[in-house]
Amino acid sequence: MKTEDSPQPCQQQPPSSTPFGPEYRGGGEVCAGCESPIADRFLLRVNERSWHETCVKCAVCLSALSGTCYCRDRLLYCKHDYENEK
Repeated sequence: MKTEDSPQPCQQQPPSSTPFGPEYRGGGEVCAGCESPIADRFLLRVNERSWHETCVKCAVCLSALSGTCYCRDRLLYCKHDYENEK
């Protein structure tokens, strides 16, 4: 299990056609960032939630995140802002 001090990997996966998690509302996956349905060919799974690729941004500076994401209180951060928000 990863702690909040551990970086969370951004994993690209095809959208699920079956219910998966609390964001499922019957029509497919819903983005944790913008709360819109994900109709894209790929989605990102970060911290057990689904995201549009374009919605995976730092909660503070809004920079796009790829590869490594830091999570606290269900928000995503870049390394710099994660360390400064403690």
